[in-house]
Amino acid sequence: MNDVLLARAERAIEASRALRAQRRAVADQLDDATREVRRVVMESAMLRSELKALRDNRDEQDLRHRAQPE
Repeated sequence: MNDVLLARAERAIEASRALRAQRRAVADQLDDATREVRRVVMESAMLRSELKALRDNRDEQDLRHRAQPE
């Protein structure tokens, strides 16, 4: 009887270890994905800012050309 209980306990301990390892691996993947999302969001914000600056510069140049007497 003790051998059966010991075997079950060992299997449960091993299963618990495997689950903890899987959990750590998934947590690491989530951390990696979160970092990547943050990087992409920041990159997108930078590009939007650059595009806005380009549009503003273009609009200012258009206004200057229209305001100049011909």
